[in-house]
Amino acid sequence: MVKIAVVGGSEFVVGFQLAGIKDTIELTGNYYNELKHMKNRKDIGIVVVDEKIMDALDMHERLEIEASVDPVFIPVSTKTEQDSLKRLIKKSIGVDLWR
Repeated sequence: MVKIAVVGGSEFVVGFQLAGIKDTIELTGNYYNELKHMKNRKDIGIVVVDEKIMDALDMHERLEIEASVDPVFIPVSTKTEQDSLKRLIKKSIGVDLWR
């Protein structure tokens, strides 16, 4: 069974920890290397990423992370649109949950 992981700053991951997500990682250093490490984990299917982390990557790094399908990386911020989230979930699990 694949898991959901959350990566970001301590303020970002604490809410997910309270919601029961056990795989939370607080990123403080080299964001790209940490995200690449998450990309190589086979037990993770969805990685929720703080949008601030994605914004800190250069364009090439961001495109590489966003292109990942297994796991799929979902950038989340206060301005994440529902349609974007729907598209990413469908990409991850192959099913449109809103139909």
